[in-house]
Amino acid sequence: MAQRGELDRFVRDALVAGRSRDDIRATLVQAGWRAKDADRALGAFADVPSIPPVPRPRPFVSAREAVIYGLAFLSLSVVLVNLVGMLFDAIETFTGTDARWRLDMQAWRVAAILVFAPIFALIDWRADRDSPTRKIMAYAALFFAVLVLLFTLVGVIALALGGGLSLEVVLKALVLAGTAMLVIGYYRRDFISDGDRP
Repeated sequence: MAQRGELDRFVRDALVAGRSRDDIRATLVQAGWRAKDADRALGAFADVPSIPPVPRPRPFVSAREAVIYGLAFLSLSVVLVNLVGMLFDAIETFTGTDARWRLDMQAWRVAAILVFAPIFALIDWRADRDSPTRKIMAYAALFFAVLVLLFTLVGVIALALGGGLSLEVVLKALVLAGTAMLVIGYYRRDFISDGDRP
């Protein structure tokens, strides 16, 4: 985000100096900025013959975006919780801790995944990657994923020190860690492409 402020200041200074928009855009792209970042920075100032440049009104976080991306965050959470629950039940059945494969519970979990997974996929597919609201939701997902990793590590270490580390615990810890890493990897890719490293 700090880089965007620097970019906006550079564009403003260049416009004040009388440089044309085409020259500014070409210079930014040549310096390594993405074309859409250059266009966004230039679009922040009205294309009118005025010195100093006139800034356009900045977009704000709309209630519509908050609802849409909030629904995406909720959908992702529901999918992951139910998927992890199914894997936990499978581990308990495999290790003999709980031999009952509760079909009624699995039916609810499968139904939740079938309903909420397409919702998340559709919203995320059509998402504006530069939306401030989406960025907030993505950082929230990263935050909770890192918390899951840390608390999983704490639990494994505590059980290992206390002599209670079993195959079931190890498998469940791997499921939690793997799920958290998938979330981190998915959203980290977006931040790296934007030049914002979490």
